[in-house]
Amino acid sequence: MKKLNNLSKDKLISLYIDNKKSLGDIARLCKVSRTAIYKKLKKYDIKQRSKSEARIEAQKQGKLPQQFFDINENFFSSWSPEMAYVLGLLITDGCVSKTGTVSLSMNDKELLEKVKKVMGSAHNITLSKHQKGLYCFHFAREKLAEDLHKFGIFPRKSLTVKFPDVPRDLLADFIRGIFDGDGSVMFKKESKYYPLVTKFFSGSKDFIEKLEIKLQELGMPERTIYQQKTKNSLYYSIVYSHKDSVKLFAIMYKKAQNGLFLERKYRRFIEGLREADHGKRTGRVASIT
Repeated sequence: MKKLNNLSKDKLISLYIDNKKSLGDIARLCKVSRTAIYKKLKKYDIKQRSKSEARIEAQKQGKLPQQFFDINENFFSSWSPEMAYVLGLLITDGCVSKTGTVSLSMNDKELLEKVKKVMGSAHNITLSKHQKGLYCFHFAREKLAEDLHKFGIFPRKSLTVKFPDVPRDLLADFIRGIFDGDGSVMFKKESKYYPLVTKFFSGSKDFIEKLEIKLQELGMPERTIYQQKTKNSLYYSIVYSHKDSVKLFAIMYKKAQNGLFLERKYRRFIEGLREADHGKRTGRVASIT
């Protein structure tokens, strides 16, 4: 204990603040427990690094296998078209772990690369170890996780997430993100002239009710919210036929910036519009599925 007794405040500041030593490093140097060093920090009123800051410092020093990657930690601190879209995507397809790691997983690597770019991130997009064909974008920053918590993105959020207070001029971007995460566009085979059908899904009734109201504010007609039961849970949906799907397409993609949309769904809209026009001119039934 003699070495710990000789550990003055100035010496601890030098080691911990100036030289960026971890509590474990200092504990080994003094041959005491990490808890003992933690108590010294408290005694001297020295602010401890957050878990995120400690992780970043460890990465910089090569103590962790993961390389330190840059990212805009203030991305979710202020509204922008890009932020609104990514927030919509994360609310549907993302999650925040108990340790503060944010994950966005999709089958579309190209879209994740776009998200990574607008967030100023140098992280790698990796293949999931658990699901074939699934790509993952992971990042861990305390500030990003805290900002996402303010929007209701917590662990196991799918049944409890609320619709955030999105600025009116960014609603279309936010809803496009929701659609790319938990929406679908398909062709209705039995329709001769109007093949498009679009849907939104959610496990949260409160969220989808608010979404339906916000879609009305953007010019969409009022719609019934359908409840469907799966083996283990309930989910809710909004359904639009062809003419209203055309309106939805115009709302969501009119001001899309930086290519922030799922190409596959966008192309399906375009194909549906062309097929409907072709059906009108020829009287032929749509055949694309």
